[in-house]
Amino acid sequence: RHVVLTGIECHICVYQTALDLIQNGYSVHLVADAVSSRTPENREVGIQAIKSAGAHITSTEMVLFELLRTAADPKAREIFKIVK
Repeated sequence: RHVVLTGIECHICVYQTALDLIQNGYSVHLVADAVSSRTPENREVGIQAIKSAGAHITSTEMVLFELLRTAADPKAREIFKIVK
């Protein structure tokens, strides 16, 4: 039961969603470079609060390669083109 979480208004909407998921037994993986807020400060506060609540902080690239599990996956070459 894993959820990869992204969204806008990190300190409000994403934060509340993360809390609900964690409280319901999900392992939350917050994609830090795929969340935003109106201000950089609010974004950072949201990320830190979500981390403190028990979520794992990750990045888009990390998620993509974790889903592949290995660079030998035939899809890896296409992803390499996107993330470079």
